[in-house]
Amino acid sequence: MMEERQYKKKKRFSVFIVFLLIFSIILYVILFRTSLFDVKNIYVYGTRTVDKSDVIRLSGIEIGSNILKINKSDVIKSIMRDPYIKDVSINILYPSKVEIRVDERLLAGQISYKDKFLYVDTDCVAVQLGDYNNKLPILSGINIEKFEIGSKIDNLSNNKDIAKLLPLIYNKNIYNAIIVNGSKITLKTNSGINVVLENVDDINYSLNFSEKILNDLEKKGYNSGNVLIVSNGNPIYTP
Repeated sequence: MMEERQYKKKKRFSVFIVFLLIFSIILYVILFRTSLFDVKNIYVYGTRTVDKSDVIRLSGIEIGSNILKINKSDVIKSIMRDPYIKDVSINILYPSKVEIRVDERLLAGQISYKDKFLYVDTDCVAVQLGDYNNKLPILSGINIEKFEIGSKIDNLSNNKDIAKLLPLIYNKNIYNAIIVNGSKITLKTNSGINVVLENVDDINYSLNFSEKILNDLEKKGYNSGNVLIVSNGNPIYTP
């Protein structure tokens, strides 16, 4: 009786093992040997400067590849090699779609470097060494001895006023040059009127205040002179 029980127990176990093996083989075939989990669509969101096809190429994900083999960490690390990319997120929509969302760096200025110009973003990061870009103001008065593309420039990020100023002037297209001289910052505008901020405590407030005056002067036909704010004083316009 005991032997019969043990025999039945072994038989049930053997059947279970065979079933488990068959199930594993079928599952493997479905997951990796059929087109069910092949990548059929890759969507890229958030690009402005970087081409979507370049993001897909950097991701290493190909149409027809198995979606289960995608390693998010590796994909993100690969896309982040582009210095224009500030952040990346990957969303895998099983069984066949991949969403890539990128946050691009925002170029705020350029610095003359040898015979080229170094583009910097709102976070004081060196993004690209290229030709003169007429859409970016030229930053001068800050010595750049060394830099690494994709990393912060110490001399910029350590200057608290410039670190605060760069996000404020992004995409305004009214400044063509920014001259730094100690605590004095001169912003040259396309209209010809300079904004001069000297030793100000709140650069955001001072710049906004100056731009309102600048706008009013331009409406009245002025095209030269300085709008000056020193410390916490009121703006002064000198023709």
